[in-house]
This record gives sequence, C-alpha cells and structure tokens, in this order.
Amino acid sequence: MNRRKAIKLSILAGSTMVSPALMSSTLNHNVMKKGKENGTKCENLKINLGNICFYIFSDGYLTLNKPQPTFAPAIPPAQFMDEMEKSHLTKNIINFAINIMLIKTQEKTILIDAGMGNHFGDKQGWLLNNIENAGFSRNSITDILITHAHRDHIGGLITNDGTIVYPNAKYHIAKEEYDFWMSDNPDFSKSKLTFEQKNTTIDFTKKVLNRIKEKIVLFHPGDFLFSLVQTELAAGHTPGHTIFTISSEGKSIKNVVDVFHSPLLISNPEWGIEFDIDFEQGIHTRTQILEDCYINKQLVMSSHLPWPGLGYIDKRDKYYWSPIYYYTPTEINL
Repeated sequence: MNRRKAIKLSILAGSTMVSPALMSSTLNHNVMKKGKENGTKCENLKINLGNICFYIFSDGYLTLNKPQPTFAPAIPPAQFMDEMEKSHLTKNIINFAINIMLIKTQEKTILIDAGMGNHFGDKQGWLLNNIENAGFSRNSITDILITHAHRDHIGGLITNDGTIVYPNAKYHIAKEEYDFWMSDNPDFSKSKLTFEQKNTTIDFTKKVLNRIKEKIVLFHPGDFLFSLVQTELAAGHTPGHTIFTISSEGKSIKNVVDVFHSPLLISNPEWGIEFDIDFEQGIHTRTQILEDCYINKQLVMSSHLPWPGLGYIDKRDKYYWSPIYYYTPTEINL
C-alpha cells in the first residue's frame, strides 16, 4: 500500500507430551463471567500481507502515572515535560496500548503473546473476549510465540486460579529467555528496577512459566518458525527479547514488540526506560533497530504504541513515528 496516496484515518483507542492437567478445557466460571461483565469488545483489524492473513487485537491498556523516572531516569524533568508537550501527551500520564497479533494459516492459528490477563485490573485482559468475538476459540489456538516473559505478554496464558487459557497450544519461547527467568537467581544487576519490583516480576513470571512448562518448545532467536516467522534477538529489554518479521510476496512487517513503548522513546531512544533489564543494552538495541527500520522503510508493528501500533520510522533531525495511513477501519490490504 502506498502510504502517501492513502487517505488517513486515525484509529485511536485506540514437540512435547501433554499432561492431563494441561488438557483441561474448562475455564473458571467466575473468570469468564467477569470478562463478560466488563463488556469489553473491540473490533479487530484484519491485515492481508501477500498471501498471509493476520489480525491485531487489543488486550486493553496500561496507565503509567508520573512516568518519570520510569522513562528517562537521568533526564531533567523540565526537558522531559517539554518533550511530552511537544508530543501532545497528557501531563504526567502515559498510556500504553496492548496490541496482540494473531496469524492465521491453513494449518495453524498462532497467537503472538497473550496480553496481561485479568490479574491486575479490568483495564487489561480483553484479549480472549475479543478473539472470540472475531470467531476464534481459545481451543483453536495451536501455537503461542512468547516474545518475552513480562507480565503484560504472558499474564493472559493463565487465569487467576492457574487454569490454562489456551489448552491445545504449544508455547514457543527463546531458550535464552526461558533460562534467564527459570534460573535460581535471575541477574538484574544492569537494571534500574527496585528490589521489590525485581522480586515481584520474577515471582509472577516463574508462576506462569511453571504452569505451562510441559508444553514449552524452546528456540533460538534467528530460527525460522512456522515456515513464516523470522525471529531475531533484540536483547536489553530482557535477555531473550525476541522480535520477528513475517514476509510474503515481497512485502513484510516487523513486529518490534517492546523495543520502544512510546513515541517518546522513538524520538529520544537514548533516554531509556526502567523496564529494560539491561538498561544500556536496551538503549543500544533501540537505536540500532530504529535506524534499520528507517533505512529499510520497514513497516513496523509495536506492542505498546497507540492502536493498532502500525507505522513507519521516519527521520528529520530526530526519528519519529509515522502511523500507517489506511481508510478502512477493519481491514488493510498491504
């Protein structure tokens, strides 16, 4: 699609054996009832990329009050607030979308991460209702690619009582990522998280990974998965943070996952974010990927930029985010 000729419409929020325990296909009734009471329904966005079809769904959003020092911990507050104002962002609040990709092929239905689930409030956990509203069942998900093991990407794999949400899926995660979280003492020495934040993060991640471990399939970044997903290591956010590209008929999209959480980190990649387990490596990776996407005019998807998280990296004196131009609210032909 030629983005200069299109009419812009802003869409704003906008192999292993299976144990009997993992074969359970009955979700806790109260969890399902809670999801329905939330009344959350978002139209999905269907995207046709050559002969590949994929969808983007919302799992809700996260709100970060007083975003500094989580963002830009070493930057003077006045400079940070000035940049927020230039970006037309609400003072002292940053919202993150939770954008989830689902790839449909003849043989497989592949979910890329599973959102946050209902563990932390009703602003998240919309994914299951939304994919069911689009005609997919949780039992039809054959594979889940876990890009990294933060709570907003794996929380939706289990309910509050530990029930597996997608009982028929295999769970694919980078060996580097799995080994880090499942070690006796994950190394956070290069992060800026507090001791309490670190322990809370580790405990939740281990809980989820232990629950699905009998169906986990390990891969190495660089592997080509499902005959269509080219994986790539983007270390810094986590040690095994995996981004990927899907291509068809000369067209491609790169899902950069959590390389940048906000347009602020596109225009100021050196500011950094405390969510990165290796803070300095995160800055290096972010800068490198921004330049690669800009030079290659690469269509990008982001897990946390404003819905639907699709666009391009452009550059004047700084990098900046250019949302994709499209004129149909529910389907794009690339």
